[in-house]
Amino acid sequence: MIKFFVMYKLNWRGFSGFSLLLLFIAYALFTSSCISAKKTTYFYDIPDTVGSTDAMVMNQITHFTDPKIESNDVLSVTIQTIEQSNTNTPITTNSLGSFNVLNGFLVDKNGYIELSLIGFVKVAGLTTSEAKELVKQKAKEFYKEPVVNLRIANFEVNVLGDVGHPGVVTIPSEKGSIIDAITIAGDLAIDAKRKNILLIRTEGDQKKFVRFDITSSKIFQSPYYYLKQRDIIYVEPNRYKREGSDQTFLRYLGIFSSVISLISLYYIFQNIKL
Repeated sequence: MIKFFVMYKLNWRGFSGFSLLLLFIAYALFTSSCISAKKTTYFYDIPDTVGSTDAMVMNQITHFTDPKIESNDVLSVTIQTIEQSNTNTPITTNSLGSFNVLNGFLVDKNGYIELSLIGFVKVAGLTTSEAKELVKQKAKEFYKEPVVNLRIANFEVNVLGDVGHPGVVTIPSEKGSIIDAITIAGDLAIDAKRKNILLIRTEGDQKKFVRFDITSSKIFQSPYYYLKQRDIIYVEPNRYKREGSDQTFLRYLGIFSSVISLISLYYIFQNIKL
């Protein structure tokens, strides 16, 4: 009976040490494989069966609305006139500079820009098309058949967080979307949190916070899909990357791993000794 108990105790010690060792290995493998198992596919809800001839149609998408000009916007404005000289050769004059931010016109806090000859023009609250037409009507008093070009020169958004190139992103078109901004910023990192992208928008004295899930095609239906100047986009790193960059977590993980290893070695040593 005593011999059986000793053998049982010996086997149990060996089994306990081996089990703890297996537990440690399993934990390490699980921790390292969590990110790779994370779903990283964009628009995963679009069926794989969609082909080139049987396209899936989404009818309820967000319609683009022209952005309104706001205070602190920089407008690029050019006015060109064509006059007839004595030789009947068209002469083109550019009175207000080119599409260059340095030569742009800052919309002041009251919503006005100041143009040569024309003077002050209130453009805040107008779309660029409406402002272009307004400037054209005022320019007719000073120019013959003026051709006006007007656009927002500093249509910029901030993209922060786990992207390729975080920072200020210039959108080349006023019809810029959250997908455009993320693409220009170098796309999301492989371990970025794709289901919880944050958009921060200033409207008057208010801040609006909106969450996006880029793994779903429903992103195209969001009323905030198209961006406004000075929007902020934040891409959060997933939990495993945050923990991996946390020195406290790494320190405790190292201590835990060392303790498990020592316990395993102790039971194995005791087994060999007996």
